[in-house]
Amino acid sequence: MNDKTQIKLNILADSAKYDVSCSSSGNSRKNSSGGLGNAVNCGICHSFTEDGRCVSLLKVLMTNNCIYDCAYCINRRTNDRPRATLSPQELVDLTIGFYRRNYIEGLFLSSGVIKNPDFTMERMALVAKKLRTEERYNGYIHLKAIPGASPELIQMAGMYADRLSVNIEIPTNPELKRLAPEKNHLEIYQPMSLIKTNILKSKEERRKYRNAPNFSPAGQSTQLIVGASPETDQQILSLSTNLYNEQKLKRVYFSGYLPVNEYDQRLPALKTPPLVS
Repeated sequence: MNDKTQIKLNILADSAKYDVSCSSSGNSRKNSSGGLGNAVNCGICHSFTEDGRCVSLLKVLMTNNCIYDCAYCINRRTNDRPRATLSPQELVDLTIGFYRRNYIEGLFLSSGVIKNPDFTMERMALVAKKLRTEERYNGYIHLKAIPGASPELIQMAGMYADRLSVNIEIPTNPELKRLAPEKNHLEIYQPMSLIKTNILKSKEERRKYRNAPNFSPAGQSTQLIVGASPETDQQILSLSTNLYNEQKLKRVYFSGYLPVNEYDQRLPALKTPPLVS
């Protein structure tokens, strides 16, 4: 790894630490002759297996540049902080290099939205495609699906990734619009519903045809930020229940609000995440 890539990795790995939805479960992808790696059917991203084994993945953003200005996000457009972008090939090389050194067992790739959702999603899906088809990598891959990206790109991502996730972030649409005016729940639920439909369709096809393509076989997940907005526990739990029942999510993750942008008056005046003893 050259010095320039190392600097980018330091910036983008640090920027990715606020996303908690990076556990893998529910899928085994066996190695093939001449291939590289296996997806493990257990927790990844510094989780622990029943026998005490710690497993990990490369958790990184493709870029922390973003066209959005969400009040709660450290990578918001108006923040003055170091920015970096890794190319698809750099991400492929990092993943394979770390895997060969036994540093990781998989990749968790998220990203800020650069230029537009389609441009971002296409580059993220290309990382997974190159890993699978060029490197013959069979380890675990988790990709973030970008709201607003075209269905074709979401479909492409799901054909190569083990899991997809679409982060809702703020539990109710009015509060999301207040804290992130450029986002809305409708655009978030559209790719979520598309992923659910494609997963169900893929399972049905594989019941009939053994070699049918496997779309996002480890399912999908989402993340809710708790404490940045005034929703009640009942509202958050009701939303979670609906997501499990209607969208068939594998897991809803909860992330305690961290005051990374204390200057924004729309956010609560908290020094630490809200806790109940």
